[in-house]
Amino acid sequence: MIHTHYYKRLAKKMTACRKVLIWVFPMLLIVAFALSTLPLFILEILHAVFIEKNVNAIQTGFLAVMILLIIRSIADYCSRYLARKASNCLCTQLTADLFDTLLNLSTDRYQKLDKYQSTTAALTRIKEISLSSIQMITVLVRDTLIIIGLVASMFWLDRDFALFIALLIPFAVIMLQVTQGQDNAYFHADTPLLAALASHLQRSIENFRHIRLYGGQQQECRLLKKAAQSLQQNNTHQSNYGAFIAALCRLVLSMIFVAISYLMMQQGVRNQFSIDQLGAFAAATLLMFAPACRLAAIPRASQNVQKDLEQVFILLDQHTASGQDNRTFSEVQGNLSFDSVSFFDPASEKTARYRLDLSIKSGETVAFVCQCRQERLMLIDVLLKFHQPLTGRLLIGGTPYDAIEHADLLAHFAVVSDEPVILNDKVAGNIAYGLTECAHEASITAAAQSSRASEFVREMPCGLQTRVDENGAGMTRQQWQKIAIARALLKNAPILICDNLWLQPKQSLLNEALMTLMQNRTTIVLLQALPVADSLFDRIFILKNSIVAEK
Repeated sequence: MIHTHYYKRLAKKMTACRKVLIWVFPMLLIVAFALSTLPLFILEILHAVFIEKNVNAIQTGFLAVMILLIIRSIADYCSRYLARKASNCLCTQLTADLFDTLLNLSTDRYQKLDKYQSTTAALTRIKEISLSSIQMITVLVRDTLIIIGLVASMFWLDRDFALFIALLIPFAVIMLQVTQGQDNAYFHADTPLLAALASHLQRSIENFRHIRLYGGQQQECRLLKKAAQSLQQNNTHQSNYGAFIAALCRLVLSMIFVAISYLMMQQGVRNQFSIDQLGAFAAATLLMFAPACRLAAIPRASQNVQKDLEQVFILLDQHTASGQDNRTFSEVQGNLSFDSVSFFDPASEKTARYRLDLSIKSGETVAFVCQCRQERLMLIDVLLKFHQPLTGRLLIGGTPYDAIEHADLLAHFAVVSDEPVILNDKVAGNIAYGLTECAHEASITAAAQSSRASEFVREMPCGLQTRVDENGAGMTRQQWQKIAIARALLKNAPILICDNLWLQPKQSLLNEALMTLMQNRTTIVLLQALPVADSLFDRIFILKNSIVAEK
C-alpha cells in the first residue's frame, strides 16, 4: 500500500531541485515527440519504396530519420544529465537534514543509536531515494508522453496489423549489455567516498559531547556538507561518463536499426514487395512495448522507495535538543551546586544510583573517584546537561540549569580526556575547534605553547597546519592529551572537567600543561582510582556501590 504523506514530504524536499526538473521536462517532450513520429516517417519511407518507387524520397526519408534519432539521442543524454543533477541536489538536501538531526540529538537518543549501522544505512537509503524518485518522475512523464504520441500515430495508420519481425544482431546485444553495465556501475562507483563520509559522520556522533561543548555544530555541518558535495561531484562525473556511453550505445543501436531497415527497403524495391502501413504499425507497436513495461514497474518501484522513505523520516523525526525557551546566561561563573542530585545510567548494568548534595566553590579542585567508565560519562553528561538527573537540580552561580540556554551553559565548561579526541583533519583545527573562524593563528600558537604541544608540533612537516589521520595515527596519546589541553586553554572556560586525566609520573611537560590549565579555574577531576598525590585536591569523593563518601 502506498502512503501519499511520505511522498508529500519528499515533494517539499524537492523544491531545492525544482529549477533543474523544469529543464528536464522539455527534454523528455523532445524524446517522446521523436519516438512518436518515427512510425510516420517509416510509413513515408515504405510508401516511397513500395508504391512510388522514388529513390530520392527514400534517401530523404532515411536522412530525416537519422536526424530525428540524433536529436532524440541528444535530448535523452540531456534529460539523463539533468535528472542526475536533480537527484544529486535532492540527495544533498536530505543529507543536510540528516546531518542537522544527528548532530543535535538528545543524549538518550545517542545512547540508543547504533552509530555506524544507522549512519551507513541512512546515507545509502538517501542515495537510493534520490535516484529512484527522480527516475520514477522522468519515466512517468516520458513514457506517458511516448504512449500518447504512439497512439496518435497509430490512429493515422488505421490498420489491424500487429506483427513485425524484430531485428536482432549480436553486436546489438553487446551494446545493450554495455548500456546496462553503465547504469549499474553508477551505484558502486562512489562506495569508498560514501564509506569515508559515513565514517566522518560516525566520528562526529561519537564525539558529540566535545562538538556541542565547543560549539562546533555549524563547523561540523560545513565539513560534512563539503564531504557530501565532493561525493555528489564524483557522482556527477561518473554519471556523466555513464550517460555519455549509454547514449552513444543507444545511438549505435538506432543506426543499426536504420541500416538494416534501409537494406530491407532496397530489397523491397527490387522484389516489388509493399509493406508500408504494416511496417509503420509494427514499429509503433514495438516502440510502445518498452514504455508500457517501464510504467507497469512504477508501483513496485514506488513501494521500494516508500520503505526507504519511512526509515529515513523516522530518523529525521528524532527529537533534537533545544533550548529556545531558556534565557541567555552570559556571566562567567565557576561555582557549582548539586542540590540532591541523583543519577544513574539505565542503559548500563554496571552503573549504580548515586545522590550528590554538595557545593563546589569557584577555584576549587575536586576529585570524584568512579571505577566504572559509564559512571564517569554519566556524571559528565549530567554536568553538561546532556542528561537530566533523576531527582534534584544543578545550579551554576546560583542559577538553575533549567533556566539557562544550553549553549550558554556549555560555554562555561571545558573537557580534557585521557583518550584521544580527533575533531578535525589538522592540528590547528583540533586546537581551535569551534572557534576556527574567530581564532587567530597567534592565539592558537600561544595555546600550543602553554600546553607544551609546540614541542612536537614544530617538528611536524607543516607545523600547526599538518594533517592528521582520522584515527590519530602518527601521534601518541600524550601528544593528543596536550592538544586537548590547548583546546581547553583557547576556550578559556571557568570550569574544567578532567576525564581520567591527572598528573602522571615521568610526564613533566604534560603535568606542567595541566597545571597551567587548572590555574584560576574550578576543576572537577574524574578518576578511576585514588590518586597517589592528593595534596592538590580540596576534596575527594569516592563513588562506589551507590554510596558517595568524602575522603
